[in-house]
Amino acid sequence: MKDSEFRIIRKAIIIGLLLMLLYIIFPFIDVLAYSVAFSYMVLPLYNILNRKFNRTVSAGLAIVIFILPIMIISIYTLVTLIDIAYSFNPENLGKYLNFIFNNLHKTPLYKFIEYKFIDEQTIIKYINDFLKYLIGVISNKIIDIGYLLIKVIMVIFITFYFLRDGIKIKNLILSFIPKEYRVKMEIYLEYLHESYKNLFISCITISLIITILSYIGYKIINVPYSELFAAITGIFALLPILGGWMVYISIAVYYFLNQDYIKAIFLFIYGELFLSIAPDFIIRPYIVKKEVDIHPVLVVVAFLIAPLSLGISGFAIGPLVVGALNAFYLAKYRDRKI
Repeated sequence: MKDSEFRIIRKAIIIGLLLMLLYIIFPFIDVLAYSVAFSYMVLPLYNILNRKFNRTVSAGLAIVIFILPIMIISIYTLVTLIDIAYSFNPENLGKYLNFIFNNLHKTPLYKFIEYKFIDEQTIIKYINDFLKYLIGVISNKIIDIGYLLIKVIMVIFITFYFLRDGIKIKNLILSFIPKEYRVKMEIYLEYLHESYKNLFISCITISLIITILSYIGYKIINVPYSELFAAITGIFALLPILGGWMVYISIAVYYFLNQDYIKAIFLFIYGELFLSIAPDFIIRPYIVKKEVDIHPVLVVVAFLIAPLSLGISGFAIGPLVVGALNAFYLAKYRDRKI
């Protein structure tokens, strides 16, 4: 067998094995995506711990410290939602909606909108039908809990090794690159690293800060379920189009319709200053690295369009794809070395 023929066969075998590996892991692509996402979220904590401990201990401690608050918040949110569900009365909601419609009808807005009265019984029927549908969906999803638990364990396991052996993964990738393209790949990987840091670390950090600030504001005026509304505000803050303003403005409107004007005005002013202006003009410039900034449209694609298209896995896959494309653009058109 000639040397050239042997090389062709060897490459064909390697390509075949890689394709088989891709086929095996494709159903768990969301696991790998979330592992990468969590690795970047935990990275600042890992870097701090790595100054005193070795990589193995630092990775383990960082994951534990990162997971505990998430578990506590998740359990609290679940308990709160269960409490709301048990205390929920569709008749009260029907009366409240009619209250809103009647008040809108008495305002100058009735000149610009076509108002049609909806009786409470119809509203209650729709609400009950929706609750029955929701209960059915939840019941069907319960059987997937075991499969979900396996994926969670896999994410924790892979995240640990991504943190511990991240530099080895980079060197492994570069080892497969021909020497004439190695410098270009190093530049691309550097931009990729910075893009992922901006998407995962910066956005999540700002979201957490807004969550804390909104919780303080909601507690000051004793908003019911302040913790839950604060968490929702932080989640909405990830999205430039939606933003946390949708939550605190809605609560302010609720207080305004109930003629509690002091709380409504306070929440509006507090939200604009500490949940909108301060994060965008004071906090974000200190966190985001401007030369590798992510355009707001790309953030919308990563954190809104991707989840709508791919489901829950889109929250991780979207930023990975957007970050990779953004890094390619930066390396190709903004770096003079390439």
